[in-house]
Amino acid sequence: MRAKLTLFFLLLGLFIMPVQNAFAAPYADVTNNKVTFSFPETATFSAALSADANITSVILEYGNEQQTCGEVIAKAYPQFTPAKNSDVEWTWDMRQSGSLPPGASLWWRWRYTDEAGKEYLSEIQTATWLDDTHKWQTLTSGFLRLHWYEGDKSFAQDLLNAGLQGLSRNEQQAGLVADAPIDVYVYASYEDLRDSILFEPAWTGGSAYAEHNIVIVGLSQNDSEYDRNVVIHELTHVLIGHFTFSCLNDMPSWLEEGLAVYSEGKLDSNSQDQFDQAIKNNDLLSVRSLNSGFSEEFSKATLSYSQSFSLVEFLIETYGQDKMTQLLGALRDGGEIESVLLRLYGFDIDGLEDAWRESIGAAPRAVSAQPTSQPTPTHVPTIVPVSGGSLIVTPTPYAIPTSTINGGQSTRTGPPIWMTLSLLGFCCVLGLIIGVFVIGMIVRTQNAKARKNDQA
Repeated sequence: MRAKLTLFFLLLGLFIMPVQNAFAAPYADVTNNKVTFSFPETATFSAALSADANITSVILEYGNEQQTCGEVIAKAYPQFTPAKNSDVEWTWDMRQSGSLPPGASLWWRWRYTDEAGKEYLSEIQTATWLDDTHKWQTLTSGFLRLHWYEGDKSFAQDLLNAGLQGLSRNEQQAGLVADAPIDVYVYASYEDLRDSILFEPAWTGGSAYAEHNIVIVGLSQNDSEYDRNVVIHELTHVLIGHFTFSCLNDMPSWLEEGLAVYSEGKLDSNSQDQFDQAIKNNDLLSVRSLNSGFSEEFSKATLSYSQSFSLVEFLIETYGQDKMTQLLGALRDGGEIESVLLRLYGFDIDGLEDAWRESIGAAPRAVSAQPTSQPTPTHVPTIVPVSGGSLIVTPTPYAIPTSTINGGQSTRTGPPIWMTLSLLGFCCVLGLIIGVFVIGMIVRTQNAKARKNDQA
């Protein structure tokens, strides 16, 4: 028995030693570690690496700070010449992966191995993905940070005040509260804005990136009230995105867009006239058709926003803000819109349309009407066009999640490496114990058989 215990602890010691070494922080001799931007197309990472022996493997780990359902670390394998000192470089081409929003925070680190098997890991570096062609200035109030480069401080303060008003309205109307700083980047024109993002539609006037806590807007040059509403509208999308964030929810377009327009205030006169005419002519769109992306046809798009506004206005002003907050929370937790409406309001989508139509004096819903199939465009518009102007709407683009960091360190949504290694160690130790026990039982059985044979 003593021999078995000695063997067990010897094996255990041999196992634990490399696990303890795995927890030791690796040292990396990295100099000239930097990223160079060719905005908005590429980010080039470069560094000079040093090791005790010839470097045989180099990996660049990189990503950007954003809200995701799980950790994803991107890896790149730059070409290099094996040596103790090696210069490495790799370019992230946004034209292939899709563009990040201006103001996004990038992070990166180098992981490399020498021919002796020693692994090195550099410290995490960060940089802000933003053009250097504009002289950006910043105003801050609470959770809101407004960045601009053209116009005086009073102009920027006016937009900042509009944003603060939008945050206050959303808290009062839907219980949506900012829980982290939100950055608003104001471009002096729509052309400047579109030059900062790849693959945006020609009519883009602003975008909300809830997963990054970033809003970008372009100025109309001639309608300051509209510009203020764009800021409020896009901030609402960020608030909704954060409050309802999960990997389970499916937010109806009429609800999210309706809340965004409702946060601006009342409909503009042209949109109201179109909406009133649709009621009079019985040309309203079915609520079911507004669950997914809106039509790209100008008249249907504007009517979709107006109806969405009216639906949200009906729910909030008839049933109160608390019910709206509960509705958003239930969708965040994976609830399906039909069942959530039934539980909270006592009606499904069709029942909502019936009650809403009655409240605005519209004709009853046609019972035989089938859900209208609408194409789902690549980008979903999010701003009602101003009266008399061209279609200036703001899509909320989808961005591929890569990673999340906090204060220059990785913020992992999965278990940390030390926990994984500890669990692996525990499983191996348990396996050794079982193995020793099984071997002991086998030896004991064989000894018993041998004694019986001797006795025979």
